Amino acid sequence: MKVQILKCEFCNLFTLEKDCPKCGKKTVNPKPAKYSENDKFSKYRNIARNQI
Repeated sequence: MKVQILKCEFCNLFTLEKDCPKCGKKTVNPKPAKYSENDKFSKYRNIARNQI
């Protein structure tokens, strides 16, 4: 099993647990998605980003 570091978005604590030991909320992977020049959905992501 591969272990990844996770981050709680609420209290900014880094942990290996799926739930934050400090506040009990779910943790997320802090790494960005892998970049690919051949990404067929980049057009839609750029349109959504510009609408904000």
